[in-house]
Amino acid sequence: MLPNNITVCDQINQTNDENYYDENYYDETYITGDEIYSILDLVIQDHIWEIEKIMLIFIAIFTVLGNTLVLVATWKEKSLHQPNKYFIASRAVADLLVGIFVAPLWLFRFYKTESDEPQHETIPFYHLCDFIIWIDGFALTASIYTLTFISYKRCLNMSKARCNRSQMTTFKSLKIIFIIWLISTVFASYAATPYSGSIGILFTADVCLFHISKNFYTFEAVNVLILPTAVMVIMYARTFLVAYIAKRQNISQNGTNGELGQSWNHPKKQIIFLRDLKVIRTLFVAVGVFIVCWGPYLIWILLKFYDPDVFDEDENSTSYWYSFLISRVVVFTLPLINSLCNPIIYACLDKKYKKACKHLFQQIMCRPISRKRQPPEVSTELRPSETTTLT
Repeated sequence: MLPNNITVCDQINQTNDENYYDENYYDETYITGDEIYSILDLVIQDHIWEIEKIMLIFIAIFTVLGNTLVLVATWKEKSLHQPNKYFIASRAVADLLVGIFVAPLWLFRFYKTESDEPQHETIPFYHLCDFIIWIDGFALTASIYTLTFISYKRCLNMSKARCNRSQMTTFKSLKIIFIIWLISTVFASYAATPYSGSIGILFTADVCLFHISKNFYTFEAVNVLILPTAVMVIMYARTFLVAYIAKRQNISQNGTNGELGQSWNHPKKQIIFLRDLKVIRTLFVAVGVFIVCWGPYLIWILLKFYDPDVFDEDENSTSYWYSFLISRVVVFTLPLINSLCNPIIYACLDKKYKKACKHLFQQIMCRPISRKRQPPEVSTELRPSETTTLT
């Protein structure tokens, strides 16, 4: 890193003046990958960081607003007081924590990187690092596991549309949500211990200069990303298979009225199946966005620990380091964007949430107008002629 009071141009001019008559200077190792990175750190990386700061502020604000809207809609609308909707509210809480804590703590990383104050060994900073690692692991793990269970349960119900499916009660849903949050708490608490080798799922605490363990991030990649993704993909593949079989049976019923088609003859089961199919479409979009947002990060982690030669620190190409910095910003920003996209998906594709959000906006926008245009109260006092009675 170059000193803050020396610009890149001053450094280059000083170097040229000192070595103008040194013919062998440019054949030596002065222009190395480290020096190129130092120059880019002042010229390109500062601009990239400014863009990333703006993106993080945008993500934090709209993640908080969107997930707060989902929670308020779930609380205000009685039609959303259903056990299955509580899982969506649970994921909204996890994503809300991402917007309140994780995204702003990424901004804190820039402040600590630009600051020259040596605070890495102070006790308050040490406890802050533990909190950063804990909230990062807790919020992101809870969000991922909740989405995994929602996909599993919905797809399982879809496959049992023609059978007696198990009913999800409020007690069962709250118990499952408690288990998910307990698992997330245990994982985050272990990650925050000094010997775990973690600096957060998204490397949020990389300014803390803690030891990074290959074993921990392998465990994280398998249990937090690979296994949940595999469960969701398998369940959706099974769902499409069930939908294909149901379609074939419906054709068989209309064509031959045979024994195979009679099992799908109940109108109520058809309505339930079609309703679940619409819900599956919403969840399919949510899972697709999850894979798009977390897939590059998973690939990055595996390459970092199992094929580190991909990241050539001795590369002296400016375009290489520019591409590297841009790729790093994209890889570590996409998981945060996932928490921003979730309320948009539910508000646009889920029929009940779309109606609830629309009704909530109407209440917010029309309440002052309705109070202003309220007609005057009509007096209930009776006229004398109406109060007379026959004697």
